[in-house]
Amino acid sequence: MTYKVLMVLTSHNALGDTGSAAGSWLEELAAPYYVLGDAGCKVDFASVRGGGAPIDPVSVTDPWLTDSGKRLLDDGAATRKLLTAPALSQVDASAYDAVFLVGGAAVMWDFPHDETVGKVLGETLRSGRVAGGVCHGVGGFLNPGVVSQIAKRRMTCISDQEDALAGFDKIVPMMPESPLRKAGATLTFAAEPFGCNAVRDGNLVTGQNPASAGKCGALILEALRERSPQHAAAA
Repeated sequence: MTYKVLMVLTSHNALGDTGSAAGSWLEELAAPYYVLGDAGCKVDFASVRGGGAPIDPVSVTDPWLTDSGKRLLDDGAATRKLLTAPALSQVDASAYDAVFLVGGAAVMWDFPHDETVGKVLGETLRSGRVAGGVCHGVGGFLNPGVVSQIAKRRMTCISDQEDALAGFDKIVPMMPESPLRKAGATLTFAAEPFGCNAVRDGNLVTGQNPASAGKCGALILEALRERSPQHAAAA
């Protein structure tokens, strides 16, 4: 049996009032997409409002554009899925083995507040299915529909230090680190800013930053196989 993974993307396309365009961060989409897809998973996209899911234009330029990002940009099937992503509210998220929130600073304008995002994450965790996010995407777990379920869970997210170094501290509506701590999550971070760090706590997988996105994919796969040992034998 093939694992089904739903990757959720922001629909927000502006970086506050800076005049700059925004969206999901390409590496945080591409790296786990191919880790999971190459392992035989069926990976679908949904965006908060539906329609074309915006990609942060900075993430498609050097030095941020990685081999995974280049692969996705050249992948006609993947780019078509981005252009035609359904609204999350139109997707039966219960049909997926895992739900993963793609990051990018833009998500802080919709993930923490959108009712469907909170409902999907809450139901996914309660059912024992795998839920996760990377970088700012972890901010989705601050949504009222799910935040009560992260108390005492081991997690990570973009650190306040990284937000400040990137200049996002003066732009985003909130930074996720302090509110996640206040919600009761136990956060750990890489030794150096922007270093690879992903954390798995049972069926919850979170990553710190773009460099951690591929490891998130690997930990999601690990969690899926442990949850369904019979699948691992066939993988």
